[in-house]
Amino acid sequence: MESGAPALLLEPPFGEVPSADGRVARGQRTRRRVADALIAILRDGDPDPTAKVIAQRAGVSLRLVFHHFCDMDDLYRTVSSLLLERQWRAQPEVSPELALPLRIDATVTYRSVLFEDISPVRRAAVRRAGSSPDLTAAIGMSDLLLSENIRTAFAPELTAHDEEESDELLNAMDAASSWEAWERMRRGSELPVDTARRIMTRTLAALLATQI
Repeated sequence: MESGAPALLLEPPFGEVPSADGRVARGQRTRRRVADALIAILRDGDPDPTAKVIAQRAGVSLRLVFHHFCDMDDLYRTVSSLLLERQWRAQPEVSPELALPLRIDATVTYRSVLFEDISPVRRAAVRRAGSSPDLTAAIGMSDLLLSENIRTAFAPELTAHDEEESDELLNAMDAASSWEAWERMRRGSELPVDTARRIMTRTLAALLATQI
């Protein structure tokens, strides 16, 4: 794992050391198949699939699912960690030296693609987070990565204020471009992606223009 990785990613979900006879490697592949099956089912629209349905989608026995995962929360934790790692690796480094409109556009473009990709899993994780501290931590880490991305990309605007005003502006931008804001537009208001992008862009631009 590269330096600077979030703490939850220091132990990748499929990062066991292969054994000489290949058994651990086969176990890794099975774990990945089960995790990918859960992601696919959630994206297909089933918000709470049973272990049996997941096993059938993965092409493995139900017994094998619970051989590789302690329980369903463990499976959801693994899936959340997998998506969190993808998010960390794919998150662009938006240079603060770019023109402001370009930084806003890069931020909104990345988030719209990310949120469309992770929303089915994120919804399921949020529903189960109350019974799983690991899921709560994974959600928090995902949000932290997004917040730090804003802090870096819009450093010139943020550092133009004192600490209290800077924190308020950061929190306002973070909320306006959060997964929850995207979910409200896409699911609550049933807006198309392009419209949701324009609204998020307009909101960030307004916050940065007024410098509240």
